[in-house]
Amino acid sequence: MSAFAAPLLLANTSEPAVPLSVTLVFAAILLAMILALAFEEKLHAKKSLIVGIFAVISLLLATALHLLPFGPVQVGGHAIEMPVYIPAVDWGVIAIILGSSLFIDVTSKSGLFTWIAIKLTKASRGEPRRLLWLYGLMTVLFSAVLNNVTAMLIVGSLTGVSLQKLGRERDLLGFLLVEGLLTNVGGLLTLISSVPNIIVGTAAGISFVDFFVRASPYVAVATAVTIAMGIRLFDIRTLADDAEREAAAREVAGFDEDDGIESRGFFAFATAMTVAFVLTIATTSVLPWIDELGMGFVALAFAAIMLLRYKSSVDQFYKGLDWDLLGFFAALFVVINVMEHALVLELIGHGL
Repeated sequence: MSAFAAPLLLANTSEPAVPLSVTLVFAAILLAMILALAFEEKLHAKKSLIVGIFAVISLLLATALHLLPFGPVQVGGHAIEMPVYIPAVDWGVIAIILGSSLFIDVTSKSGLFTWIAIKLTKASRGEPRRLLWLYGLMTVLFSAVLNNVTAMLIVGSLTGVSLQKLGRERDLLGFLLVEGLLTNVGGLLTLISSVPNIIVGTAAGISFVDFFVRASPYVAVATAVTIAMGIRLFDIRTLADDAEREAAAREVAGFDEDDGIESRGFFAFATAMTVAFVLTIATTSVLPWIDELGMGFVALAFAAIMLLRYKSSVDQFYKGLDWDLLGFFAALFVVINVMEHALVLELIGHGL
């Protein structure tokens, strides 16, 4: 819930009960929005636009029916005038998405994630089953800190090159399918691994460490089962003899993990900052001052520090942001806030 949501909810308690017919109208609007999102590709419209249109409709109708608590919002004992839809948005969630996206995007330019990927490739010594296990674990790790597309681009491209060098092109489909499934598994690992995690975690007041401790056993089991089933279903075979193993080891030894590193200094800095970012996020709830500012502040602060490396061209990273995702969630928060005032959420709760 956003910092300003509580005053709004309190303001609504004195209002008369919402007629069931009105609640059902707003429930129909919510259902229509869900259906529109389900047919997003058929409509040829981005999800931020779809939800934005429904946010506009919901706000207009709720205003006409006097469902929204207009007037000053009490913050810290002071009355502040602001549009009713501003407090509806959970800006902490938006800050985490924005900050972590920028941080990871800049960090990836250092070559850190490619370096890790090639190091693991060498550690496999070209053994297909070991390679799948290491690539699977790497996919889960990368998906826990990167978005799924970036994780698959790094791991998938290296998978293709590795299997081609090893003469194991027949295994490529199996590897890619397993890695694709594991991107979703990795998205469950930490509080910042995916947007649903962020929303649920922040709303429930779950700390980064608590989320990780509870999620990691399920992720570990799902990872092991997915890889084991992949080996069996796609018949990933081990190398036949010592000669094959030696040849495979020579092939992967030819990879150069330093290829993607343009600056040793920036690589070291990005590595240190990544470790510091994870540790700070993990301990946000116990750090003085930081615990009051929250994880959104941490994400934005680390993003700002990393952007100093590209201070004259930060606009390239702003252009690379998923603005559709940010717009989608901002509009979605507004829709959900209106639905709360229209008692749609209460109706759904009773129905469940």
